[in-house]
Amino acid sequence: MKSLMVRVIKRLTHPIVVFVGLQVVWVTIVILWVVWFLGQRQTFDNLKKIIGTSSNLNPTTGIFTLIIGCVLLGIILLGTVVLFVFTQVQSSLIRQQQSFVSSVTHEIRSPLASLQLSFETLQRHKLAEATRDKIFGMVNKDLERLSVLVERILIAGRLDQGIIDYKSSHDEIDVKELIQHILEQQVHLDSQLNSRITVDCQNNLILQGSRLGLSIILGNLVENAIKYSPSESPIHILVKIKDYEVWISVEDKGIGLNKKDARKVFKMFHRSPQALARAVPGTGLGLYIVRSIAVSMGGRIWVESEGIGNGTRFTLAVSRSNVLST
Repeated sequence: MKSLMVRVIKRLTHPIVVFVGLQVVWVTIVILWVVWFLGQRQTFDNLKKIIGTSSNLNPTTGIFTLIIGCVLLGIILLGTVVLFVFTQVQSSLIRQQQSFVSSVTHEIRSPLASLQLSFETLQRHKLAEATRDKIFGMVNKDLERLSVLVERILIAGRLDQGIIDYKSSHDEIDVKELIQHILEQQVHLDSQLNSRITVDCQNNLILQGSRLGLSIILGNLVENAIKYSPSESPIHILVKIKDYEVWISVEDKGIGLNKKDARKVFKMFHRSPQALARAVPGTGLGLYIVRSIAVSMGGRIWVESEGIGNGTRFTLAVSRSNVLST
């Protein structure tokens, strides 16, 4: 019972609920005032007699004055609504940025701690050659992780400012070869990746466009499929020509998305509550970068999910005019 009352109080004191309640009170007062004003015609006539003025009041004058007053009150009300919405948007952005800073701090701290421990181990101990090679491998992975993080932050900033343009590139891209290359790069995230992932793509499908841009998009989508799905669940990559486009889909059987998060998933800094609850590493930049690059390349991207626990499917569509050979 107590927890129910706490939830009800939290909902009633939510800024949006309070704001709507105040606006209802405001509008109610204005309506009551208008009704009162219209019903006081006789009172105004009696007041005129008491004052002793001989001027005749035009009936339309009072109505016109009333309309002007209501319009001004409406403008004030509209300005209040706009200010409230702007404040809410700014507050949401600040919360997202704070979450981003926290995520980036965690992402940087982990490899830095690992690097420090590795170097201290190398300095203080005489290690066997195999052990040293293993530590150097760990150092290389940590450095690569930091490099990828910094690169994503820089790319996100440049895309946000419109500095990078991937549409002007005209590389010849063998799609299947590129996918295999990306999978080789992602093996460090899951040593069993090759056994759980399937690729359905015809040979000799050559696209013209930005190889770097397409690599970043597919790399992020594959990485997300690995991070947000159980270690032994299947991941499927499908490439097909549909109507006037080439569709490249990455599908997993992971945590999935609800409709609300599916609408927000491509926004900068956004991370789903499921990802935060499971402490999945990330910064909320990957899918923002994916969508921005897709748009820059003249394509489009969308996400589909049947709900929490039912996996997701991201699909990139590029124009069929980019196909050089099949």
